[in-house]
Amino acid sequence: MAEQDLFGEVPAPAARPRQSRPRPSVAPPQHTWFFALRPAVADAVRLDAFAEKLLALHGVTGKRVGPERLHITLELVGHDSDERVVEAACRAADAVRFAAIDARFDAAMTFSAPSGPFVLLGGKGLDGVRELRTALGCAMAEHGFTPQRSYEPHMTLGYDPRHRVERIAIDPIGFRIAEFALVKSHIGLSRHEVLRVWPLGG
Repeated sequence: MAEQDLFGEVPAPAARPRQSRPRPSVAPPQHTWFFALRPAVADAVRLDAFAEKLLALHGVTGKRVGPERLHITLELVGHDSDERVVEAACRAADAVRFAAIDARFDAAMTFSAPSGPFVLLGGKGLDGVRELRTALGCAMAEHGFTPQRSYEPHMTLGYDPRHRVERIAIDPIGFRIAEFALVKSHIGLSRHEVLRVWPLGG
């Protein structure tokens, strides 16, 4: 649809030739802060062994996510966030009151992202995760954040852009969730730094 002519019959001014200006380079972020659910050490080892067999069974041979980085993301805080933003996120988390929950996965697939993340998914077995994320998202909204409307809880096991798997059913596997954490991801270094945890009661 053509733009409306706001000046009636007055001819539009001649377009000036554009001068080429060098675009400022935007440095990629170095860190990402996010809230996550992390399995306990024993559960992470069990999930990692399960992942090894599942990835091999379906020909996923790319980069694995180690047991120390297995997690379910709840909500993003930001990239290269300053101290003020991180403190606001912590105040939001302080307001969340939620009982301990179980997470159970019953499906797996490759997401459409170029990196080819192969993930675990779940239906009703992840309803508790969805409800906790809603509670956290509402608290963050009250502190100036804008949570995404859509949310698909998942756990990434590895990345393989060359081989993609459609959604498949798997033998159910899960873990007990007794806390959520604020994590600082060091991008490119495959390292997660846990900054603070919030216990789930009941």
